[in-house]
Amino acid sequence: MGTHMMTRCLDIILSLVGILLLLLMLPWLAIMIKLDTPGPVFYLCNRVGKDGKIFKMFKFRTMHETPVQLGPSVSAHGDPRVTTVGRILRRLKLNEFPQFINVFKGEMTLVGPRPESPDLAEAYPREARKIFSVKPGLVGPNQILGRNEEEWYPPGVDHKRYYIDHILPKKLPLDLQYINDKSFFKDLKYIFLGLMATMTGALRRQHLADNRCQLCMLITDVCLCLCSFFLAHLLRYEGFSLGSNYNQLLKLLPWVVVLRLPVFIYFGFYHTLVRYLTIFDLKKVFTGLVVSSILLATFAFFAGLANNGYARGVFLIDWFCLTTLMIAYRLLLKMLYQGNKAKSEASGNNRKHILIWGAGDAGELCLRYLLNEINPTYDIVGFIDDDLKKRGKKIRGVPVLGDRHHLDILRQLYQVQEVIVAIYAADPYELQRIYATCQNLGLKTRWFRLDAKVVAKPDFFIVNHNNTFTRAVPSFDRLATASKS
Repeated sequence: MGTHMMTRCLDIILSLVGILLLLLMLPWLAIMIKLDTPGPVFYLCNRVGKDGKIFKMFKFRTMHETPVQLGPSVSAHGDPRVTTVGRILRRLKLNEFPQFINVFKGEMTLVGPRPESPDLAEAYPREARKIFSVKPGLVGPNQILGRNEEEWYPPGVDHKRYYIDHILPKKLPLDLQYINDKSFFKDLKYIFLGLMATMTGALRRQHLADNRCQLCMLITDVCLCLCSFFLAHLLRYEGFSLGSNYNQLLKLLPWVVVLRLPVFIYFGFYHTLVRYLTIFDLKKVFTGLVVSSILLATFAFFAGLANNGYARGVFLIDWFCLTTLMIAYRLLLKMLYQGNKAKSEASGNNRKHILIWGAGDAGELCLRYLLNEINPTYDIVGFIDDDLKKRGKKIRGVPVLGDRHHLDILRQLYQVQEVIVAIYAADPYELQRIYATCQNLGLKTRWFRLDAKVVAKPDFFIVNHNNTFTRAVPSFDRLATASKS
């Protein structure tokens, strides 16, 4: 049997195995792709085949569907066209699985040069066009060495130009060397090396380091899923022996992780930095847990893993326990981060102690702005406001300490250095009095201005050179110095 016949037999056998695996994964991947963004499950792209013949190559869709192609035909790391699910498929190389169909049809082979798009093939020099005399391959020297080729592009470059000028000249000699020294046993070696590169290249050390916090959260969530399900059985059955209930627990435990984890990823549990956790993120956690619990219960009953008197209340108890645990530990992480941040900020020597004058909407907005500063320069002591009803109350944990008559005492008590005035509904005379009060006590005064988009009619004031106030069109600057330093 000749080398060509042996290669074709290997292509047919392994492509059938690949298509079988594809059929097993297809329902799950199709659901994920469809739920992620609108568009088809498969993406058919033009590629240059043997003797320059154009064929349609199958892939799972990993980009947003658009009427016309947007951007270059090469994709770099962080390409905004790539969907959330698409990034996962690309990282695991699952988007390449449908190419087994092309291998089975004879348009591709298992081992060969990487299939090239027509516009990039035009950039091949004359001496390199020998590459198109053979079938393109699913794996090959360049596919192995360039397993994560999208990470080779420096930021800000023209991706297509960079590919032609820098990446392509490195790839062409490898493909030409493979064609000139092709053999069946070398193909077997490349298939093995391709499998190794696919598995080991999915999670590189740098990738793990860059996402270590999200990875720790994912591992913690997996542990909580298992502990919560075990706890639900203990609570429902008030302890259980090594009987049928225990056996059912063991059968369901792996599915708890297998079914919940994709839902967690789909709902973006690990896309948010815990330090910036909001109610919106907690709602996504709540919704994801509801969906995954329903999915788990439905699967358990239809798969026959929860029959014979199995208590359905286990799934409800599990949902309640897991929701409590996952939300609580996320909030705890945020509190720990804020606590550590506050300690580190308190140790700084250049931070100014300030009071916010005005405990209304503008004051709350000013507080939010100051708290969200990346490099904060203020230690917010509290609010002052003339409204007696607000005395002793707190806004985002910051207390209302008194009114304007307490300003001198508060200055001495808390070593206040500045006052930021955040009052929208005030006339020029009132602002003049506030300014004079602060100046008499030697306090630097700064003014917080609302954004023009917040109000229907502008009603802001600016400080003139003679320290008087007049109405002005609102500035987009958040803080404007009231007096010349």
